[in-house]
Amino acid sequence: MKHEFKQRIIYKDTDAEGVVYYANYLGFFERGRMELLREMGVSLKDLSKQKGIAFTITRVECDYHAPALLDDEIMVTTEIETATSATILFKQEVLKGDKALVTAKITACAISLKTFKPMRLPQELASLLE
Repeated sequence: MKHEFKQRIIYKDTDAEGVVYYANYLGFFERGRMELLREMGVSLKDLSKQKGIAFTITRVECDYHAPALLDDEIMVTTEIETATSATILFKQEVLKGDKALVTAKITACAISLKTFKPMRLPQELASLLE
């Protein structure tokens, strides 16, 4: 499954030169991951409240190919590349038209909100990710 959303670059996304600040792409990717999981029927809020599970980012590999600029319309794509018993590897891109501006692989690990240690994904979530 692949999730996509469009976004217009606004002032708060950019630096003094009107170029998207590099760290802001991580925020775009966060929204993409949340929306993909939501589209799959997974509520991070419910996982937290009902199961005591949260996700923490344990690895980010990000390649910057070209800048996005103020007022550009971008497309953020997100898909799950692999999933293990406790981690999900997301493949994400920021596109302008058909040109990849930024590509990333981001690993999220399920953790217990009681111990803050890694834990297995609930079976119903693991089944969705297969």
